[in-house]
Amino acid sequence: VSTQSTGATGQYPMPNKDHSSTFWTSVANAYKNDTRVIFEMYNEPYPDNNNWDSTAGWTCWRDGGWCNGVSYEAAGMQSLVNAVRNTGAKNVILLGGLAYSNSLAQWKSYKPTDSTGNLGAAWHSYNFNYCNNQNCWDSYIKPVAQSYPVVATEIGENDCAHGFIDPLMNWMDGLGMNYLGWTWNTWDCKSGPALITNYNGSPSNFGVGFKNHLAYLAQQGEQEEQEEEGQISIN
Repeated sequence: VSTQSTGATGQYPMPNKDHSSTFWTSVANAYKNDTRVIFEMYNEPYPDNNNWDSTAGWTCWRDGGWCNGVSYEAAGMQSLVNAVRNTGAKNVILLGGLAYSNSLAQWKSYKPTDSTGNLGAAWHSYNFNYCNNQNCWDSYIKPVAQSYPVVATEIGENDCAHGFIDPLMNWMDGLGMNYLGWTWNTWDCKSGPALITNYNGSPSNFGVGFKNHLAYLAQQGEQEEQEEEGQISIN
């Protein structure tokens, strides 16, 4: 995102009105014939000075305008959804909530209207976030996941371990959620979440935990398929 006079050289609290709808119109036209492509409208919005749950923040998130904590006129998520749908694209759209996508507290109340119904929530979850325990997940994330697709497009921890993501992934599995580990980078895993220690793919301890969990799920899936095939052949 950038304003007319500012380049996109950093992370901004909201998409801008100047260019964002034009950008998404272009992207949607390019990929609307491939519905395998999922559109995440904006990475980690944080309007209203990164307030985790405020009426001002959620109103800005949906409607845009001149918002608290944003130095330019923002584009709201409704205008971006409209830009995509006006091209005829029916691709799934994911919308991250407030506080760098960690808050889905009022996502259901403020979600944009979508003519296709192909709308889901993007969620980011780290050990250093405000919502970093099951009580919070049950209160603010689970209600959304019970009604709409929720994809955790970033999960991780900055302690070179996997004690946070292990229970998180188990919890998300129970709700049928999907998730992605962040990030495929070789920086010191104590300065930020890093799945690998080199670009040959050697995992950090955090990466080991993530990889082992995915391998376990794959093994469970294979066993279930074999059991189903056995039952079918017996019958």
